[in-house]
Amino acid sequence: MARLQQFSMDIETLMSTYGVDTSSDIGRRNNFLSWVQEHLVAKSLGVVSDGRTGRPDMFVGAHPVECRIISPRHCGGSTLSATRAQIEKSGISDFVYIVASRDMLSFAFLHIPDITVDDIKPQTRMGGQKAYIVRSRVTARLRCLHGSASATPKGFRIVLHPL
Repeated sequence: MARLQQFSMDIETLMSTYGVDTSSDIGRRNNFLSWVQEHLVAKSLGVVSDGRTGRPDMFVGAHPVECRIISPRHCGGSTLSATRAQIEKSGISDFVYIVASRDMLSFAFLHIPDITVDDIKPQTRMGGQKAYIVRSRVTARLRCLHGSASATPKGFRIVLHPL
């Protein structure tokens, strides 16, 4: 995560050269960082990252794994999302979420194994492509490898910790 943090700072420096403020649009910043975080997670696990469109980001053994980088909203909550079609087509079974603070100084690293289409709820206003992870179905399987996470009546309380 230290490498991801450094890359984020490098991206912000590069983009500011062209007058683009990535700190004001966290979603766009995370899109820039997506491929890099997939690559760095795969490298740290000693596996190959693919991540091309329609393919799992990596395989750990025979398990396809999807990696996501997300940041809490201004109100403090985080949404763990998935893409239903991707799970159905590629058989992705494990999800890794890196939750990064807006300033990229604190993180949580979450792993949810054995995700199925039964574990997600389509978000109808987005045409059913994006979906939310159903908290009650995955809470027992959620492993927090850095930071902490606990279930709340409306989702997850994710606490980020510095590296």
